[in-house]
Amino acid sequence: MNRKSFLMGLSAAGIAPLAMGFKGIGTAVTDAGTPQMLIPELKNSYWYIGHLISILLSGKDTGGSFALIHGYEIKGLEPPPHIHTREDESFYLLDGEIDYTAGDEVFRARKGNWVFLPRGIQHSFRVVTDRAEVLIHLSPGGFENYFIEMSQPAPEMIIPPRPQGPPDVRRIIETASKYGVRFPGLT
Repeated sequence: MNRKSFLMGLSAAGIAPLAMGFKGIGTAVTDAGTPQMLIPELKNSYWYIGHLISILLSGKDTGGSFALIHGYEIKGLEPPPHIHTREDESFYLLDGEIDYTAGDEVFRARKGNWVFLPRGIQHSFRVVTDRAEVLIHLSPGGFENYFIEMSQPAPEMIIPPRPQGPPDVRRIIETASKYGVRFPGLT
């Protein structure tokens, strides 16, 4: 193919979506729900192993594209190193400090920092301050259901008491594995 034919082909391909109204060009339209404004409140909040979390948007609300959770990470109640196989996980710090370890890198995140943890990479974190307020973005959505399954509805909008004794690691591993999370070294 000569240069002129190639450029004409590109030009036609570039105009085709406009002429077709962008229909049939490999864009899947999903029902992403309705516009809404959400806040952490009792109807969307849970007590998860000493944490207060609020599911602001679930995968059901976004056509499966993402979920958004507001929560508090508590010093000493962090998860062991793990790997998400289905979703990317991001944390935006609203307050506090957290050290995130992803692969061989360590990031000290402070208020206003966004940390992106792609699926398939082992990661963990350590809360540096007594607690940190975060927004957790999961893409695609679905893993928020792990938190719901492992939690109880929050009876009030406060951080719950610290758990007495160690968590049920076997239950955490079994439940998380249903959502594609692996814990190297623990299984």
